[in-house]
Amino acid sequence: MEALKVKLFFFTLLLFTPVFFNAQEASQKEQLRIQVWADLDPFPGFFDEEEHEEDSTLQKAKEIVEAEQKDNKQSGTAHRFINSAKSSDISPYAYAISRTKEVAPFLLSGMISGWDFEYTPSDKLRRVKEYYEFTPIREFDPAVNTITYHDPEVQESKLVCWAYCDRTPMQQKEFERWESIVHPKIHGVGKGPVEKGFEGIKEACAQAVKNAVHVWGQSQVRSKPKEISGTVLLFKSPRIYIKEGWYVADLDFFLETHRIVPYTQF
Repeated sequence: MEALKVKLFFFTLLLFTPVFFNAQEASQKEQLRIQVWADLDPFPGFFDEEEHEEDSTLQKAKEIVEAEQKDNKQSGTAHRFINSAKSSDISPYAYAISRTKEVAPFLLSGMISGWDFEYTPSDKLRRVKEYYEFTPIREFDPAVNTITYHDPEVQESKLVCWAYCDRTPMQQKEFERWESIVHPKIHGVGKGPVEKGFEGIKEACAQAVKNAVHVWGQSQVRSKPKEISGTVLLFKSPRIYIKEGWYVADLDFFLETHRIVPYTQF
């Protein structure tokens, strides 16, 4: 029955949420759409209901929700619904939904506002220790950018869904600036320990930025730069997966450098 509850929950979310499927997905100028996933709580017994029973119940629920929707025209109903849901109502999916609501805003903030970085590569010959700082430019603000979640699906031991978010007109103009040919595109892969949970995902993304900047810096400065700082804007759909106990983030960025300091002598 718990599996039925979470599907009913997401059906209500889906039906009360407007989705603009014709948005410019290629450029991501108007609407962002990313796939996010989270591990489920270890309750495999809850996923053994017979499919025909679930389908019948879900179809009835859909009809009920559609009927209610005709009388409910208030905007933001789905967003308030997901944030007001009690963990007891959606167990054993409470952990997965909570994690999704952490990961999605973090990734979308990287696509809307970007992340700042300061990086000093290590150099044993010069006795220089590595220094790296990774900072979100601003925290995600749901009052400005509402996230809606759609098409939930249990895949093996994960809850997978799509997160949608519209850019404001000002954010669209900012994205056009980033999309200009002035900003190079860079690519990086980073890892973070699965045991750290959400912090491991953030660490993987931070490492992806550092590795992307490192490779780009070596192509711009002979040997490698002494210091480099700037901002990256995440674009394309983030690719995050687990491999051998690590979260792996495979990401693409626009790069804007603020400062590049080369070594003046060996």
